Amino acid sequence: MDIQGIKAICDGYIQQAEKLEKEKKPTDGLFGMGKKPADDPCHDRFASDMEKALDELAKEEHPSGEIKDILSYIYHLPAEHRQPMSIFWMLCAVHGLTLALTDKLSPEDKTVLYTQYGTDFKRWERLPAQEQVYKKLKKAK
Repeated sequence: MDIQGIKAICDGYIQQAEKLEKEKKPTDGLFGMGKKPADDPCHDRFASDMEKALDELAKEEHPSGEIKDILSYIYHLPAEHRQPMSIFWMLCAVHGLTLALTDKLSPEDKTVLYTQYGTDFKRWERLPAQEQVYKKLKKAK
């Protein structure tokens, strides 16, 4: 697995989820009728695909710089897609799947990602999975 594979998974998910958001009707999900875009299986499929890809990546040998580039992409993606919220939250949630990869980073690369992460996500807006990532990256400082 490489950064192009990760980007393909993320781009495919974002395109599909944005399409669902554009096609939704104002009444979807009201009073339990219709289907909300946030309930679509594409979200679970994205999480599953990312988990497989990141597990595969963690088993392979890659230089720290390559892992840093992949994690930087994954970590920064939600900052570029703050709306719709269903996409934003899923992009944030998969950060928890990257914890094993942070062990493969050099201290310098961890510091770079720590700084970027703190800029992209303020303390009060981080999900628990993001807080775990932030704390793990902070240990390098």
